[in-house]
Amino acid sequence: MKILGLSFGRKMGNTDILVKEALYGAKEGAPDAEVKFINTNRLTIDRCTGCGACSTSLERGGDNDCIVKDDMQMVEEEIRKADCIIVGAPVYVLQPVGQFKNLVDRFSCRHDVSAINWVLDKRRRGEVPGDADAYPQERLKRRTVSYISVGGTSTQNWVSMGTATMHLFGFPAMMKAVGNYDAHHMGTTGNPVLDKTLISNVHEMGKQTSEAYFKEDKDIKWFGNEGTCPVCHQNLLMMNGTTKVECPICGIEGRLSVDGEKVHVEFSEKQQGRARGTFDGLREHTVEIQGFGKICGPKLMAAKEEMPKMLDKYKNFASYINE
Repeated sequence: MKILGLSFGRKMGNTDILVKEALYGAKEGAPDAEVKFINTNRLTIDRCTGCGACSTSLERGGDNDCIVKDDMQMVEEEIRKADCIIVGAPVYVLQPVGQFKNLVDRFSCRHDVSAINWVLDKRRRGEVPGDADAYPQERLKRRTVSYISVGGTSTQNWVSMGTATMHLFGFPAMMKAVGNYDAHHMGTTGNPVLDKTLISNVHEMGKQTSEAYFKEDKDIKWFGNEGTCPVCHQNLLMMNGTTKVECPICGIEGRLSVDGEKVHVEFSEKQQGRARGTFDGLREHTVEIQGFGKICGPKLMAAKEEMPKMLDKYKNFASYINE
């Protein structure tokens, strides 16, 4: 078993310490495991440019690796090797630092279990070139993951999207989230090691994360606050003026009811079964994306003669804007 810790904070800063403590716990839960820790702070992980080269390559029988070459390849390889992952990131403005989101954008598009299997199935049917069995299946393996969001404020709503955003890392690869911890009070703590409860909690979360790897999903108990959503356990909701609400992380619909001062949201088993971190939830998105060509193609073909003129003022923006 391989356990990986990823820190997006400063070297020996609060995030580093908490991720390492969680790794001590993970090692306790799996004594024979090999543990690796990576601090990404000084690494170069550039943003995804949306070039589409990874998906195009997969459709043409190749791999779906990223053509942007930087430190992402090393980090990605360690994630692929890992069976259990602890991720920690500081929150400066409501959600984790930008480097974390860069990694999510670069990693998730090429590790979407549904999208990959969509193409592999096409290979098996002979619709696209390539040997489906030659694709590295370990990239699709089951992993467990937990998240640590770290902030300085004692006012929790200043880090309100910390743990929620971190869940975006695991769901495309269908990682089983075991827990998350919102360490938002570092400004008054001074150093994590001075807060025995905090250290104990992240240690236990790490332990449960590695132990969960050996359990079936139905037997894994969530570590942390239960939250409103029964899947990602976050308290964020999207509202549209009716009693129908959505979890913005999982994309599932629930029904809201109010009893005095108490609010309750009910998410059906069917809805939970289509959360973004499930195959069915990911497959909904795959089908949607794959259908764009049939919708946009005829529109583009019908306007192909007029398009150059329509786009000219955008292509030569500087010339037009100052006329």
